[in-house]
Amino acid sequence: MIIVPACNEGASLQKFLPRLHESLTKISEFNISVVVINDGSDDNTVQVAEECGCRVVTNKRNRGNGYSIRRGLQLALEEQCTFVVTMDADGQHDEKLLPTILAQFGEGAEVIIASRYHLESQRIGVPDDRDMLNIMARSIIHALTGWWQLTDPLCGFWVINRRVLQFLTQELKQDRYGVFLESIIKLWYLCDPRPKLIEVPHPAIYRNHDELRLLTREYSPANRLERTKRFDDHANQMLEVLDDVRSVVEIDAELEHLKAEWRKHETRPQKGAEVE
Repeated sequence: MIIVPACNEGASLQKFLPRLHESLTKISEFNISVVVINDGSDDNTVQVAEECGCRVVTNKRNRGNGYSIRRGLQLALEEQCTFVVTMDADGQHDEKLLPTILAQFGEGAEVIIASRYHLESQRIGVPDDRDMLNIMARSIIHALTGWWQLTDPLCGFWVINRRVLQFLTQELKQDRYGVFLESIIKLWYLCDPRPKLIEVPHPAIYRNHDELRLLTREYSPANRLERTKRFDDHANQMLEVLDDVRSVVEIDAELEHLKAEWRKHETRPQKGAEVE
């Protein structure tokens, strides 16, 4: 099952969903359904999704991306899905990568994240505030968990197997965009055995390009102030998640060790660098 949360994304879905369905015709080994979680839209989101042959589940009011993801995961669990894909409705996620990503399951991966900050990821029009938000979130995740290989903890393009699906359905609580940060932290501390998590490169696209025109609307600096509020939001969400984890297990000793290791890593002088 592919879960696509959408709030007033009718214009984007008109382009994204046909591309997605075309890509799915090339994946013959799986029977994959697409479910659009309509998060209180007042545009033509539902009409577009239904015309594109998608199943639509509607929240009675706008509840947030995290709530919609959680509702989709619960539906996938009830329908005995063997894996779940989450993708954004704005067209930023490249559906052509699905065969490559799904192939990783054959190599034992349980969580696969399409990273826009992988060393091999193409970058098109990435604004400074998005880079800074990623640096902040990534640094904190590195300090809180041992998954130092993670480069894009904020990306919403995930693939998970059924075991992880069962776990996340039980543990997730965040209603907004912090749901993926919550997933990473809780998978590290509460999921036993800890899942194998990998990343695959994905283009970071904030401006359409002649070779890659995925976006219906491009990034605008006009709403930068609104976007930078996510710095505080994500920091508070991660603190809430840590408190939630502490209510279940003792993590302070491990957390202090991880933060100490992170400090060593971050302050290790580079070869040839002068340190005063």
